Amino acid sequence: MSSPEGDKGPKTKDVKLGLRQVFRHRMFALVWAGALLSNIGNWMEDSAQNWAVVSALKHDPKRSALMSEVLSFANFIPVLVLSLVAGVIADRVNLRKMLLWLQTLACLLGAALAVAAWRGLASPWVVIAFTFAEGIVWALNGPPWQALVPRLVPREDLPLAIAANSVQFNLARLVGPFLAGMLILRVGVVAAFAINAVSFVPVLFALWMLPADDGRNISRSEGSIVSDLGTGLGKVWHQPGLRRLSIMLVCFMFLSAPAQGLLAVYVQQVMRGDSQLYGGMLGAMGLGALLGALALGRIPRYYPRHHLIPLAMVLAAVFMLLLTVTIRPLASLMAMTGIGFFWMLSVNSINAAAQLLAGEEHRGRIMSVMFLCNQGFLPLGHLCAGGLATLLGPAWVIRGMVGVLLVITLIFLFWREPAIDDLERRPLNLNWRERLWEILTAQSHRPVPMSVREKIAGEQTTPIEM
Repeated sequence: MSSPEGDKGPKTKDVKLGLRQVFRHRMFALVWAGALLSNIGNWMEDSAQNWAVVSALKHDPKRSALMSEVLSFANFIPVLVLSLVAGVIADRVNLRKMLLWLQTLACLLGAALAVAAWRGLASPWVVIAFTFAEGIVWALNGPPWQALVPRLVPREDLPLAIAANSVQFNLARLVGPFLAGMLILRVGVVAAFAINAVSFVPVLFALWMLPADDGRNISRSEGSIVSDLGTGLGKVWHQPGLRRLSIMLVCFMFLSAPAQGLLAVYVQQVMRGDSQLYGGMLGAMGLGALLGALALGRIPRYYPRHHLIPLAMVLAAVFMLLLTVTIRPLASLMAMTGIGFFWMLSVNSINAAAQLLAGEEHRGRIMSVMFLCNQGFLPLGHLCAGGLATLLGPAWVIRGMVGVLLVITLIFLFWREPAIDDLERRPLNLNWRERLWEILTAQSHRPVPMSVREKIAGEQTTPIEM
């Protein structure tokens, strides 16, 4: 897919004005539009791949659940292996050229899968093989794509650009599965695969139109690849804010994996639904994520990310658990919307915080570590969930792993890391009620009103009577 997800956030008036402001940068707007169309095709293909594998094995529920997670594992395991190397490469080469080659290769793989399905050759293992090959491309594509975005907008507009990218990605996640569900029901998976191959044309055109200087690196490393890998990992580990972001992201991605990886199995085996309901469930998650991306602009500027991220993760885990206690379509769709909403608040805020903490010289390497934490630990979560699904039902697998996630994120919520916002630690003498209120409102970070500041300044300058 074309896109993954000191400063305290946008300094602009409101989210609508902010989005208009970021789209004034012509090259960013062009890449954004191309990525939107391409991601719609990618989400259509992703839904069709999962449905094709599950449907081919629907006579064997346990094997169907296992193969569904093997498919997800094949999609994301290349990230675990290649994303760090991709970050080093991104700091050494022209990003525009690298992305053009990778997007072209992904287009050819998508077309080949469509032909295989048209010829009746798209067995589960064939689909998994193509998914693995595409996963290699996306593993190499992620870090350079994240490193390119800050070069298309000024630094002060970077949080807005990240939010705008989240809007397009999740708008695609809303539209793509919905279209795929209807196409699969009426035509078959071949149509979804074919549309995905065609959808690469707009993003290839956008990348081709970029000036060559937009992809040129400001400073190139002269060290070995191994030393650059160590530099990226060291920068993340020794910076408290980046370290906490990476740990939270690893836990969240690993333990939340079954909520998506087992969704097709859950719809078929527990809800007794069809591909249209499955597409609707994915679309509901996309709708929630889209609303979450828009809601980010409504959160007060003083509200720090080191409060927002763990709180959003806790609420995402709560909605994942709610998904498993009902089989009613409407209630499930509402739960998926909640999952998407809080998933977006947490993951997008992590991305924005990491981009702002990363220095320009090491941006590719740092973002490759974050990309590894984001996408690389998903396959391990999927593999774990797939193994558990052979022993337990999909609902109980989700409940077990997400239950552990809820406990861990509650620990992160009570033990926060101010360095995420480039802030110093400060002691707060609070009882448990005040501490809970502080967690929810971040009251101590609220700016002091001007009238109060003037009053304090006046008291400080007034002579004290002895």
